[in-house]
Amino acid sequence: MYISFSITYFYLLIFLSYFFLSSIYDLKNKSVPNLLHILFILVGFPVFIYFNFLSETVLRPDLVICSLVRFIPGIVLSLISIVSRGGLGIGDAVFITVSALFIPLNYILILIISGFMTAFIASIIILIYGKLKGKHLYTISLPFIPFMLPGLYFILRNMEFTGEFL
Repeated sequence: MYISFSITYFYLLIFLSYFFLSSIYDLKNKSVPNLLHILFILVGFPVFIYFNFLSETVLRPDLVICSLVRFIPGIVLSLISIVSRGGLGIGDAVFITVSALFIPLNYILILIISGFMTAFIASIIILIYGKLKGKHLYTISLPFIPFMLPGLYFILRNMEFTGEFL
């Protein structure tokens, strides 16, 4: 039991590293390097397979479906990014897709919803500030990943109460 407990929190530490590195790059460059995504795919995929498939004694169809459903939000965001021609960055969609290797669907949805809500609030504040100062701030682009930080807070608080991560 102690080994799986420490592996779970090591897995959480890997996700937190991915989140904060992506946030820093997104704030600094308004993009996340592909190498960072690839690195965390290579780290997360074996652990995803272990926790979702190899740790089970019987491979049930519902287990496979539940494990794969967590990738749907990232795919939907990728399609939105393509349709909006970069209105939502493809790197943000890839971040959500790669995050599905580390966190379950309910946590992914918390990240996305909190990201959109805080980005909306920040956008309103920027637009009001622009109106008050007489500036045209409609073309400002915002990095999306750092706005998911409140969602990360709720995820960590939920973990504190439930004691579960995966």
